[in-house]
Amino acid sequence: LPLYDLMLGAYLVNSSGGFAFSGLVSDYLCEILEESRPIVSYFLRLYPVIREKLCESEQEQLLLEIEMPLARVLADMEEVGFRIDRDGIRDYGEKLGSVAQALEAQIFFHAGKEFNVNSPKQLGEVLFEVLKLPHAKKTKTGYSTNAEILEKLRPYHPIIEEILEYRQITKLKSTYADGLLKVADENGRVHTTFKQTGTATGRLSSAEPNLQNIPIRTELGRELRKFFIPTAEGRVLIDADYSQIELRLLADIAGDTAMREAFVSGFDIHTDTASRVFGVDKDHVTVELRKKAKAINFGIMYGMGEHSLSEDLHISRAEAKSYIDSYLSSYPDINRYLDEIIKTAYEQGYVTTKLGRRRFIPELAESNKMRKKFGERVAMNSPIQGTAADIMKIAMIRVHDRLTRSGLDAKLILQVHDELILEASAQDAEAAMALLCEEMENAVKLSVPLDVEAHIGANWFEAH
Repeated sequence: LPLYDLMLGAYLVNSSGGFAFSGLVSDYLCEILEESRPIVSYFLRLYPVIREKLCESEQEQLLLEIEMPLARVLADMEEVGFRIDRDGIRDYGEKLGSVAQALEAQIFFHAGKEFNVNSPKQLGEVLFEVLKLPHAKKTKTGYSTNAEILEKLRPYHPIIEEILEYRQITKLKSTYADGLLKVADENGRVHTTFKQTGTATGRLSSAEPNLQNIPIRTELGRELRKFFIPTAEGRVLIDADYSQIELRLLADIAGDTAMREAFVSGFDIHTDTASRVFGVDKDHVTVELRKKAKAINFGIMYGMGEHSLSEDLHISRAEAKSYIDSYLSSYPDINRYLDEIIKTAYEQGYVTTKLGRRRFIPELAESNKMRKKFGERVAMNSPIQGTAADIMKIAMIRVHDRLTRSGLDAKLILQVHDELILEASAQDAEAAMALLCEEMENAVKLSVPLDVEAHIGANWFEAH
């Protein structure tokens, strides 16, 4: 039977809208959903309206060839789930609890008294009244102690480092160590819900539990991945990750010759950027310079200005401006692309991905300068992020279909941003990994190669 998913169709028509069924009825039929009427009576009336809008925006193919086939893949992944090592997570939670207690003791020592670290009101009083730190921002309920304010306070007192770490540890403990144990089924598997309509860019999101948000910047956060394991002995996990997909797409979409050449030759892009921006020979690029170039590469793509870059790299605004100017003259086509995409977004009110997915940007029509600037940053990044999402979706559909046909004992179990995870029997692991890499690398044809890094391991940490 031919199927047509109205919710996914409406998502493609306008990814920033709401997709509750009552919302679709009021938006497309200008009626209020009557609870007494069978819901199915609205389907046939909604179908031609949504279909017409999809055809007008040339996105029906995206629905029929990507979004709807992907829904079946996601349903299978949700059903299979991901097994966790419950005993390991329990011990890990206890360890986090001890670390949090030790940090709390340090915080009390610096504050000169005990207080509730989790209370923004009490924390604000300690930081700005007891310790008299700068950047105090008074709100109706007390002082603001959000992450942004704390980052500014870092250089002024050692208590800040401890508070930031304490927040991270307690979040890890409550959300993941305790949270995962609560939602695991009787076989120790957690079944996330993938949301296909959860982001405006086209990327997937995950909820209850959110497995796409596991903090991996810290060692303790990365350690959590050790407790994600295969379902039985003799089975392994395979993790494949697109390498720098967004920068590759920037080079491809902007048509920048210099950046394309770096990717085609296989040369490290951040080293290439550092060499151009800082005017040093490629062989003399230091770790520090490469790190700065990496921040500039990703910053430019997200529309980062000199102010943000200066804060990111702890340099003056004048220095940040000179880095950005040097970058844009080193990669002139990127400069041209960013200017053009903003102009197009103002003219059309939306931007599109390489595969035709639209994202409307209502902020560009607002009079507020800050909102307009935000809209411009969205315009710069959405075609890139959205294309990366489209590519990942194509890869998932093809990997799922090929695994089903191949007879290999392997299944897709998780997608996290640019990363796909399979569970397989040890004897089929190498073949499944080769299949996974092949489909990911060939999902679309670009002017630069799509590089994939893959590993096999006894747990998610090892496989990554």
